[in-house]
Order: sequence, then C-alpha cells, then structure tokens
Amino acid sequence: MESDYVTMEKADSLIRRAKPLMEAARRLKREIETIAAGYDYDRVLLEQGRTRIEGLAQRLARKLEKLEEMGCYVKDLDIGIVDFLCRFEGRDVFLCWKLGEPRVTHWHEINEGFAHRQAICDLTQLELDWFEIPMLEKSAKRQEG
Repeated sequence: MESDYVTMEKADSLIRRAKPLMEAARRLKREIETIAAGYDYDRVLLEQGRTRIEGLAQRLARKLEKLEEMGCYVKDLDIGIVDFLCRFEGRDVFLCWKLGEPRVTHWHEINEGFAHRQAICDLTQLELDWFEIPMLEKSAKRQEG
C-alpha cells in the first residue's frame, strides 16, 4: 500500500487510476459468474471450464491486488464501492467513492458501510463557522460586561 492514510485530494487522484481497474475487475467477475452459472448442473462441463475460470480468477486477483496496493479498499465489486482510509478529527474514517461518481463526495465511520455514508461538507464553510462562533461569543461577553 502506498500510504495508510489519504487526503481527499489523494483519493480523487487515485480514482483516475482506480476506475479502469475497477471496471476491468467487475467485467472479470461477471464473466466468471456467467461461466460458472452455465455449468451449474453439469459437473463434466464445469471441470472442463475450470482452467478458464482459474485463469480469469487469477486476472481478477491481480486487479484487486493493484487496487489494494494503491490504498483502495474494495468494498463491493458489483456496485463498484471503494473506500480510502483517512484521518478526521483524531479518528480513522473512510472516504467513500462509488464507480461512476466524478470524485469523492462522501465518507463514513470505519465500523459502518455504504448505507451510512454522509456527504462531505465544504471545509471552507466549516472553518468560517469555527472562527465566527468564538468571535460572536467574545462580542456578546463584552456587551454584557
């Protein structure tokens, strides 16, 4: 893995590299499932197709390994969900990206998943609010005193 933690900027740059790997991995997984489903009731045919399935599975494993080395946590290959480990307010969280989204726009706690992801707020607004509130409190105390 390139780094344990990523920033939003790093996650967005990783998406450009992760997207083609995710798309290829999804295609390989679907191909394996299609072949296996066709052999579901015929053990002789399944044995004959085993070599092909094993080759596809090895290619799929290599794609997933490349994603992991980049710092991507593939959570759901069918939907195309990838998480990136991030540090926020002193704790680990996941930045969450779904295949098809132009950039990372959501996050969730480590022990939660896609269903609990939350939109990432505009940090500029958060910083502005953080600085304005103490100044308003100081101003109110001056008026009282």
